[in-house]
This record gives sequence, structure tokens and C-alpha cells, in this order.
Amino acid sequence: MNAALWDNLSFFLTRLRDLSPCGSLVLPGGFCLSTGSCSASENWAFFPGVMPDKELVGKTLSFFEERNVPFIWPTEAGNAYETLTAAGLKESGRLMVMDRETGGLPEGNPEVTFHPVSSLEDARRWAKTAWRGFDGEGLAPCPFQKVMEAMAEETTCLRLVTARIRGLDVGTFLLALSGVGAGVYYFAVLPEFRRQGVAVAMMAEVGRHVQRMGLSLLTLQSTPAGLPFYRAVGFAMRGELALFSSSDDVF
Repeated sequence: MNAALWDNLSFFLTRLRDLSPCGSLVLPGGFCLSTGSCSASENWAFFPGVMPDKELVGKTLSFFEERNVPFIWPTEAGNAYETLTAAGLKESGRLMVMDRETGGLPEGNPEVTFHPVSSLEDARRWAKTAWRGFDGEGLAPCPFQKVMEAMAEETTCLRLVTARIRGLDVGTFLLALSGVGAGVYYFAVLPEFRRQGVAVAMMAEVGRHVQRMGLSLLTLQSTPAGLPFYRAVGFAMRGELALFSSSDDVF
């Protein structure tokens, strides 16, 4: 898999792990991370390059069982399948690993403006928009909002940005800035504003922002549903991450 993606994911999750609303357990070769969310994709068993044994899996399962939250365990290692399956987990989905250089992105909808999160109120609005952008209903769950409020204070290497049209929040993205590039996370557009050039405009702003920081590479993980868009704006596939979980809903 793309080393830059794996490095950025590790960078991002480590900072997420250290936020005050999150719980974690450091184990040999990685860590368990719980945001308290009932969404599996917000809780991680992260052991890059590690072939898990029975003891490691047992401690990981106990961590998440104590907190009563589902989780994802991303892996590339073929030998991990047997161990994780034997523990009652299953491959519930895959993320496509993608990257591209920052230059040459199309501009998209010129009505879209961008607003970096700089206050608790901004963070709450961002969380609400991201939640709806990922097809969540109602208000953003409290654990998700609390994590984003804490993340908004980590301005040295994390950037939360809201996209707006005529004052309305229409999309979100988060950048994790590390090494030579940036990881793109929580890239979402509200359902009623899709297919209007908003996502294209957002990705152009991602590129501009990262270039202003003196970085040159964008990395991300795409769900199967997002793959056509990312390919259309120039991202190339570099590999896949299998997501093991006890949940069927990992996106």
C-alpha cells in the first residue's frame, strides 16, 4: 500500500487518540481507539503491519466490549484473516487507498466559499454538517460533536473546513498535515447539494490549502461509493484496506 497514506493515517489516528474525549489502549505494534461513537468507523483497532495473535485480539476485543462500541480493524496482511475470523470478526467492507499531486485540480462551483473552524460554535456546525453529509439523521451524536470540538483546538496539524453557499453550510473536510503531504478525511457534501460542483470546488480548495502549507501530495481512503468522484478529479488507486468488524455497517 502507499506508504504516504499509511503514515498519514497513523499520524491522524494518533492525534485523534490523544484528544481528551477519546479512550485508548496502547498495545505492541499499535493501539485501540474509541471515540465513544456508535458508528464502527469512529472506533479503530490500529496495528499497521502487525500479524495479530490470539492475545492481541483478545485484549482488543475486551477494550471495545467494555465500552460497548463497534469498531473497525483495517488490515492488508493476508495472514490476519484467519486470526480475526477465528475471533468472530468478519470482513465487512474495503477502503480504496488513493493519492494525487496537489496541482491541476478543477475549480468546480464558484459560489462555494470556505470557512476554517476557529471556535466551538464553528466546530458544532461542522459536526452537524459532516454528520448529515454522511447521511446521518437528526443532530450529530454527542460523542462525535465532542471529538470535533476537541479536534478544532489542534490547529498545528489538523484543519477542519466548512464549505458554504450563500451562508448555508453544504460540506466539510478535514486535513491532517504530515510529512510531504496531507490526508483528506470527513470529505462530505449534504445530499441536497450533490452533483452541483460542490465536491469539485471543495477538492480544489483542499489542493490550494495544502500547497500554501508547502506540501505536494494528497492521500485519502475512499469507500466504493466515492471511488468514481475521486478518480474523476485525478486520484489514482494504490491499494485496498480490508475492514474487519463485528458490525455490518462500517462506512
